[in-house]
Amino acid sequence: MRRATCLLFVSTLLLVQRTHVSRAQRTHARQGLNRESPTVRIPNQGIVLGKEIAVNSVRLTQYLGIPYAQPPVGKLRFTRPVTDPLPSWNDVKNATQFAPSCQQASGQLKLHERLYKRLLPPDMPDPGFSEDCLFLNIFVPSEGNRQGDRWPVMVWFHGGDFNTGTPAIWDASIFVSRQKVLVVTVAYRLNILGFFTTTDSEASGNYGMFDQIAALDWIKRNIKHFNGSPSNIVIYGHSSGAISVGLHMLSPLSKGKFHKAIAMSGDAIGSVGTLDREKPVVDIIADRFGCDRRPSGALMECLRRLQADFLIKHSSDIETWGPIVDAETNNETEPFLAQHPKDILENGNFNAVPLIVGYTNNEQVLAYMETTSGQNPEGGLSSENFETMITEEFTAAVQTPDDNSTCESKPEMVTNAVLFFYRPYPFTTNTTVFRDRYLDLQTEKNYAAGLTLLAGKVAKGRTTAFVYRFDYRPKTQPVAKDVPEWAGVPHMFELPFVWGLPHLMGPGTTQWIFNDKKMSDVMMSMLATFARTGDPSLMSGTGSIKWESYTQGNPRILIIDKNVEMNEPDAVDYKALAFWNEYYPQIVMEATNNCCNVTSTATTWRIFFRNVCLSGAMATLALHHFWF
Repeated sequence: MRRATCLLFVSTLLLVQRTHVSRAQRTHARQGLNRESPTVRIPNQGIVLGKEIAVNSVRLTQYLGIPYAQPPVGKLRFTRPVTDPLPSWNDVKNATQFAPSCQQASGQLKLHERLYKRLLPPDMPDPGFSEDCLFLNIFVPSEGNRQGDRWPVMVWFHGGDFNTGTPAIWDASIFVSRQKVLVVTVAYRLNILGFFTTTDSEASGNYGMFDQIAALDWIKRNIKHFNGSPSNIVIYGHSSGAISVGLHMLSPLSKGKFHKAIAMSGDAIGSVGTLDREKPVVDIIADRFGCDRRPSGALMECLRRLQADFLIKHSSDIETWGPIVDAETNNETEPFLAQHPKDILENGNFNAVPLIVGYTNNEQVLAYMETTSGQNPEGGLSSENFETMITEEFTAAVQTPDDNSTCESKPEMVTNAVLFFYRPYPFTTNTTVFRDRYLDLQTEKNYAAGLTLLAGKVAKGRTTAFVYRFDYRPKTQPVAKDVPEWAGVPHMFELPFVWGLPHLMGPGTTQWIFNDKKMSDVMMSMLATFARTGDPSLMSGTGSIKWESYTQGNPRILIIDKNVEMNEPDAVDYKALAFWNEYYPQIVMEATNNCCNVTSTATTWRIFFRNVCLSGAMATLALHHFWF
């Protein structure tokens, strides 16, 4: 009898608790945060079932693999994403696993990507690859929201040089659980499938960028159903993801779809292709796949008949895929970029929103180390190799005139200017000095100059901009064990701290020390505070950090190291940034068009940037030439 009474009491208690939980969770119906069944109804699509998880005892809900456009397959390959109608379903859709990543070549990770991936949990699932890949993932905080408020929304565009990458390795659970910000990660088409163009209206290119716009449209329209704020959307990304962020600030098609932006280690100004650069690629693709080159319609029919993995396999050696100025390829529809980014900035007609940009202090060092193949532990560079590498790289940046042209190119003007600026004075035989000067050139030219130019233009439009340089080397020994002290802080080394990896727990994960955990808290807090308020300064919690805004007249940069503080005057080479942003383009123009009457700024910048990727390839070839 006593046992039966006890069982009845326990059953009643459980029923009361379950009833209490259900009532409490009804107040979060907008999010669908029912621990037994976290579901959300998406208008015109259907109901999705997410999963509630705990990160260090803090709960959040994941909704993974939600389609935001029709599958870009068959006749929809090499076209803008179709979003009317959206994919829909009748039964409850299981949204508890990542959808397949966009089609790409496997086994092509660069050193910085391999170093990052080894910090991730060893049991991370691999969703595989598919051409049907236009999905997004939503990470929703489960606690701490005041009634009636909506979460700030941060939308992540992954990196990978527009060739590779996946949202599946960017698990926002730690960031969301600790910072109470809703995060969305987006998949978009890559490589030939995302960026091939016939250089005419038959295949206009930039499909991957239009995928991102479609995802932003979906988020703007539907994120309220997950209790996210459609009026406070932050786009952010790293490397090609940061380039994407910068281009959305410049494209009229992205206007009004976001309210703040964060671009980490990716320069949108100097990373856009031109039709001149793409034309030889069209011939290569037609020949490689046995398709008729003309008319363009016949070429596209041929390419659409091929299997996606076959297309990827036989075009993966082409690494110049990416966004282009597509004004001339869109006769009937509005282009993504009507002008070169430099011209858009000069005209002032861009989407000026509060902005954070930043870079690490030695962005290209891992690529440099890969090329030297460990034959020189100190990475030393002789003066002869230094001069030859720069000469070959910058000679390739100058357009050679046609045979029937009356113009004469003078690439030596460009190479002499670069050598004069970066050659160490007085002369030295110290190979590490030449190494450091060469690596400074790569960081300043390819990252710092363009990012600070964008920040300055945003600030000129009376919108706040903030700039950082990340100098902090992880103190946890296994993390940087393959990166010597002289290498400083390479490309991608800020991301473990941005994504909270020092707080990962579980079998096989790295055991980070306290200092690194603290740095991760600082990075996450600054970004989340910026998402909430538009100002990344911290006044409590993780410490007091006053991050001063960046302007052209007062270009302050936050140096993130053991101490996080605004830069001293000699900590940043502002003259180098001015060299790349102001003087170098003039030298290229003179070297390319010294006998032509060039009056169009757009033409000048198209000539200047047409061989950016080629010059990078030449730099790599030069390194190989002298190390092997």
